[in-house]
Amino acid sequence: MRWEPYQRPPKDCIRITETSCCAAYEWAAQGGHFLILRPTYEPGRYEETARGRSRQAREVWAALLAAHDLRHQNEEAARAATERKERTRGSRGKRAA
Repeated sequence: MRWEPYQRPPKDCIRITETSCCAAYEWAAQGGHFLILRPTYEPGRYEETARGRSRQAREVWAALLAAHDLRHQNEEAARAATERKERTRGSRGKRAA
């Protein structure tokens, strides 16, 4: 997937109709095309991908959301494992004291 800088032409209207869970991606329509936006590290700047017809852009959207959800699940699992380790260490220290 190739991301390119998003440059909105002056006077051109863009409609954002869906946003991923944490606003990492936005589903947008502009000038008869569909596209996916993501914010860059520069405030107010975006990159785009999958500009074109609805069906092709929707396939990319679905794949991005699936990967995004999986990343969140992995982060949650890692966080839970870290918390378990910390609790285990804490209970071992109490027994030794």
